[in-house]
Amino acid sequence: MKKLLFCFIGLLTLVACDRADNVYVCDKYTVEINLDESGEKLTADLNGDVVEMNIAPSADGARYIANLNDTEITLWNKGRDWTLFVGDDEPIECK
Repeated sequence: MKKLLFCFIGLLTLVACDRADNVYVCDKYTVEINLDESGEKLTADLNGDVVEMNIAPSADGARYIANLNDTEITLWNKGRDWTLFVGDDEPIECK
């Protein structure tokens, strides 16, 4: 029984680690990011609100934009770093 319990805990840990690769904390926002295969669109879950975002021109990195509840949302990516912009507020670094 103990072996089964340890295997189950190990499996849960692996699943949690896999999921954590696309979940970011951006100040008061938890953002889950899922890119499509082409990289042209992404789906973002911001604190439970799901929004489909389209790629937009960017001088550096990749920038995705959409409107959520009449507010423009931008997610900008450069390398492994993501930055969230909500309306005209200051940029929010994601970790």
